[in-house]
Amino acid sequence: MLRFGQMLTEDQAKRVWERMVESEVRSLYFGDMASKNTARKQIIVGASFFLSSGAFAALVGHLPVLVPTVCALIVAILTAYSMAVGLERRIGTLTKLHCQWNTLFAEYERLWNHWQDEDAEQILQRLVRRANEVSELGMEMPNDEKSIQKWARIVYARFTPVTPAAA
Repeated sequence: MLRFGQMLTEDQAKRVWERMVESEVRSLYFGDMASKNTARKQIIVGASFFLSSGAFAALVGHLPVLVPTVCALIVAILTAYSMAVGLERRIGTLTKLHCQWNTLFAEYERLWNHWQDEDAEQILQRLVRRANEVSELGMEMPNDEKSIQKWARIVYARFTPVTPAAA
């Protein structure tokens, strides 16, 4: 007999739900990290632009020579920091991680709603492989445990039903 696919067991379906929620947590976490790094970059670029502008030079022109020298040093440090941490590359990677985890969330959610379909087991295997690949991409990114916990609380609160007795 030819076997095309199999629906999921209840344990596998439960794991799909867990992976769905975990994907949403990761998506929101990496989106938040991308936003924070983008804001950091905007501050660095804005401060560097202002401190190296002619308007700023005119403002500090009458001050001792040490002030413009210190400001030039600050610009150099900010630029070096941005280059050293690869801020532009980091923002791109974080954005990509956000999008990929968001896509995985949507696909796990679809599977959760169709876990009894004949091809469910094959879909689950494909999603697990993709999640592992996405996880590898995120290995070089910072791990802000406090932020992850914040997003986990928000997401689990959204997906956990509240019973009248618990309210």
